[in-house]
Amino acid sequence: MSKIDFKHDGIGHFLSDNFLKVPLYQRSFAWEVENVKELFDDITNSYPDEYFIGTIVVTDRGDYLEIVDGQQRLATVSLFFIAVRDFLKEIGEEDRATEIEREFIFKRSYRDKEIKQKLTLNDVDNEFYVRALIGNESIEPLRASHNRLMDAYNFLKVHIENKYKSENLNGLLDLVDFLKDKLLIITVTVSDDVNAFTVFETLNDRGLILSQTDLIKNYLFNKAGDRIEEAKDKWTRFTGAIESGINEEEILNYIRYYWSSKYGLTREKELYKNIKEKIKNKNQSITFLSNLEKNSEVYLAILNPNHPLWNNFPPECSEYISELLELRLVQNRPLLIALLEIWKDKPEEVKKALKLIVSWSVRNLITGKIGSGTLEKEFSKQAKLINEGEINSAKKLLNSIKHLIPTDEEFKTAFEIATVSKAYIARYYLRKLEQTYRTTAELEPIKNPEKANLEHILPVNPTDLQRDWPSFDENLHKTYYRKIGNLTLLDKTMNSDIGNGPFKNKKSIYINSELVITRDLAKYDDWTPSEIEERQKEFAGRAIKIWDLKI
Repeated sequence: MSKIDFKHDGIGHFLSDNFLKVPLYQRSFAWEVENVKELFDDITNSYPDEYFIGTIVVTDRGDYLEIVDGQQRLATVSLFFIAVRDFLKEIGEEDRATEIEREFIFKRSYRDKEIKQKLTLNDVDNEFYVRALIGNESIEPLRASHNRLMDAYNFLKVHIENKYKSENLNGLLDLVDFLKDKLLIITVTVSDDVNAFTVFETLNDRGLILSQTDLIKNYLFNKAGDRIEEAKDKWTRFTGAIESGINEEEILNYIRYYWSSKYGLTREKELYKNIKEKIKNKNQSITFLSNLEKNSEVYLAILNPNHPLWNNFPPECSEYISELLELRLVQNRPLLIALLEIWKDKPEEVKKALKLIVSWSVRNLITGKIGSGTLEKEFSKQAKLINEGEINSAKKLLNSIKHLIPTDEEFKTAFEIATVSKAYIARYYLRKLEQTYRTTAELEPIKNPEKANLEHILPVNPTDLQRDWPSFDENLHKTYYRKIGNLTLLDKTMNSDIGNGPFKNKKSIYINSELVITRDLAKYDDWTPSEIEERQKEFAGRAIKIWDLKI
């Protein structure tokens, strides 16, 4: 029969008495310096009275305890003892430093007589933890979690030095004793994973603040039952792929977008609850984890136009993905996941659908026809329809969303008067417009974002508005300086030379530009509201062809 033990302990004493391991599937060290500071502020405020810092949940593996919940607190306290050891060494207290190391950092195993670390972090963090922090080797951090470990250690080291360098050692040793015996935890030790994950979830239900990712992981592991090792392996594979390809914070986004592609828009705060409602047994848990593992490469590809997956599709596909990333649009991701998962054997349909998504997105940015929340809902709805087989071609996708997309006339009319406040969006519009003026697809001057700046012809901050721009008063300036017709792209070196002076001075720079839309500005004798409107109308005529709905 499975067993659950509860024990009242000091966290330092718990660390001293056990071999503890963070399993592979657990996330890496996540605490920022402010989290560490908050803990030690609480310790300082409560000292010398006992202070409770929560529950630690572990699974008994025989010769070590596996940490289900409590990694961040245990790792931080371990870093504190490492910092104390290093401080004692620096002030010549070698014997005391050795005793701290023996009690809290290393321990001799009675089974194999080897010297082992008290706390072993997961595979991502442990080598850095051992070499850079325990061993004081000078090695470069390779992950964000490595930086967080080093930042936490440095904070604790400075905290100790500032407080105890000018005092005798009693104050520091008293603090060590406090962390050992009076910084209290409740340890919950269980004999199997299922009990551990049940305890973990129960603690959350009773108010313990946990991340959505941890809750989802532990719920799926709980439901996996006797297939728990399979579940752990799948979780480790897909989270490792996402973390190494992007970052740890993107894991929850991926789970949410994938879930939304299957079941419709799901907000982050609803995700855990919805997963619990849908996934009730081990087969469903393993199937969901298998799908997350299988499609992690799809998610990495929609965040990287150079991903190898795009070799299986027409070259235009990676260009469309690059454009969506350039526009920093994320609401489309459930639909992109569905396209690449369900239509993976229909590369031409994927190409047409991606073109449609880009055009829909740009038309909506210009017209504001649908708010971002509603847009994400619609993208998720179409993804669900693709998953259900209701939409099996780009043409059917267009028919399904046509009533949501601004018409040519709506788009053209809105484009003629549009203003753009975000430079990266303006740069994208201008880059695409420039392509229509060139006889070659080569666009070297602005292929590299480092080479071209966004230029406001009527400056954002004119040197002297009344003298240099007599056609504009303050109100007209506010109305026109962000209009698309007033924007162009300019080589950085030219941009730095141009200043905020009058149009006649700028023309001599524009005429030497490699970009057609910039060079052609030299044909204007003056720059007034009429010229801006004329240029923008010309751009609008081209825009309906660039972002058309033909598939």
